[in-house]
Amino acid sequence: MLATQQIFLVAALLCFLTFLTLLSVASEKVRGVGELLLASLLGVAGNTLYAFGRELPPLLAYEGANVAYAAATAALVAGFRNLAGLPARQLPLMAGAAGLGILIALFHYVNDSFIARSVVVSLFQAAMCAEIARTVFAARSTWQRPVYTHWFVIGMCVLVAGGHLGRIARVTLATQPPTSLLQPNTWTISFLIAVSVALPALAFGGLLLAYRQIVMRAEHVGNHDFLTGATSRKAFSDIAARDMARAHRRNAPLALLLVDMDNFKAINDHWGHQAGDAALLRLVAGARATLRAVDCVARLGGDEFALLLPDTDLNGATAAAAKLQQTVRNAEADQDAAPTLTLSIGITLIMHDEDLASAMDRADEALYAAKLAGRDRVSVKSRAGLELVRCRA
Repeated sequence: MLATQQIFLVAALLCFLTFLTLLSVASEKVRGVGELLLASLLGVAGNTLYAFGRELPPLLAYEGANVAYAAATAALVAGFRNLAGLPARQLPLMAGAAGLGILIALFHYVNDSFIARSVVVSLFQAAMCAEIARTVFAARSTWQRPVYTHWFVIGMCVLVAGGHLGRIARVTLATQPPTSLLQPNTWTISFLIAVSVALPALAFGGLLLAYRQIVMRAEHVGNHDFLTGATSRKAFSDIAARDMARAHRRNAPLALLLVDMDNFKAINDHWGHQAGDAALLRLVAGARATLRAVDCVARLGGDEFALLLPDTDLNGATAAAAKLQQTVRNAEADQDAAPTLTLSIGITLIMHDEDLASAMDRADEALYAAKLAGRDRVSVKSRAGLELVRCRA
């Protein structure tokens, strides 16, 4: 059977390995990772002090070890709160760890009692685990698949808190309670083996949550235009495939609009690229203000955008296009002397028996017709033919 010192040294090594793993994602600037790193380092310190408790001065063996480990758990709580988008509350948490140190000293130097020390330490650790579990569960509305990581963290918290509550029952109710954490009996060894993996396991769970945020951030960057925040061209193809399949299943219409900003090159040449960027932002902001949440706004490149409007026929799409034109035209410019923005829009319906490329070609023909007719127009092309439905002189 492992000796208690060996268990603590293995726990210190696990904390150190977790620290090295967390370092690999620290450069991504995810909130909470810094606290998880601190927790891992404090875990190394606390477990090392526990391991050499018999060789060290009592102040380090008792107060030092318990405060370091308590601070590690408090840092974990702060890390999980940050990961959940909540205030970390570092000061109250660290004050709690310091308060624990004072109680340990009281039950060491004033009224020496291993049972009292065990109870206050286990109560603190159980409370910290309960707070981590509560924090993670309270943020369940923001969970992203896969959700097993969240349940892993909650499950670990329940197990660790249960272990500490069981320890309290053991030391207070047993006829021959243990007199030292380093006492080599079966119960103590089993408890230490279980608890030794708790802190690195919880820190690793936090790492998995941070990694998921990094993946989501990368997916967002890949699926959205960096300037306007509109859907990217690649993501637009994926969304279109999904909406086309849904429209086919429900036998519902799906409108496709191609939108082009009139005289965009002239805006860049005369007003500068900053004004051109502002114009693109105004277009996307106008589209989001005009369209529904289920509609897709994608930037295909340059000043060309595509809109997907599920459950929308040609009449509905035409009305939405006209409203978009008006919204963008009337939007207040960021600069005092900025150009008036006008849009040319081509509309078609994606038929159930065709692919996206065919519908895009048809919408592009409608857009070209709108530009050829003088710009600032909406043109519709169905399979039956082309119609210029709205003109602005």
